[in-house]
Amino acid sequence: MTNAEQGLPTENQWDLLVEYGQWLDQGFHALWMESDDQAELARLLRVDPGSRLECDLKTVFETYEGLPEKAIWMGQHAPGWTHTFAFGMYSYHPAIRNLGKRRVFEIYFSGEIGEGLEPLYLNYDGEQIGDITPPLVEGGPMDLPDYLPYTAGLELDNKGTPWDVHLFFCMMGRITGRFADRAWWTSTRTFYRIPDGAWED
Repeated sequence: MTNAEQGLPTENQWDLLVEYGQWLDQGFHALWMESDDQAELARLLRVDPGSRLECDLKTVFETYEGLPEKAIWMGQHAPGWTHTFAFGMYSYHPAIRNLGKRRVFEIYFSGEIGEGLEPLYLNYDGEQIGDITPPLVEGGPMDLPDYLPYTAGLELDNKGTPWDVHLFFCMMGRITGRFADRAWWTSTRTFYRIPDGAWED
């Protein structure tokens, strides 16, 4: 087992989401995409290039008009990885299925008044391969057992959504080599709108 597979962030990932995420604690849709080519990812997501805006997350929430508008806020996460917050889409949306032959990990939380937190899904080339949600007990069964080494010390243990989101972000930190920290949350990334009709869903 490598250090990356058993590392832990310095701060609770849910607490940072609450502190910096504006209203993301009420629901969010996050994607970790295995690519450094943000221009290609934006094209595959069918963004409006003319809507491009370099901004922080606070500006996103001042700019995004809300449902039914679709939009993304994307930027480098770690070498080989791009992170995106998606707005106006749902889990396994056609846009996500269009991202090609790369791993795309997806966390979708529709809020406590919605369907709640979905499993931590892995998508690849238009297919939802399965989920890598940590087991309830250490070494317990997983949908995709190849990812079991990343789950050490991250047992769900029925502690509720904030704990589960923390563990999901920890999983992604271990897989990608970077946890979400304060610099991650306060970074400048690229906001794009996705035109009406770009995805008929």
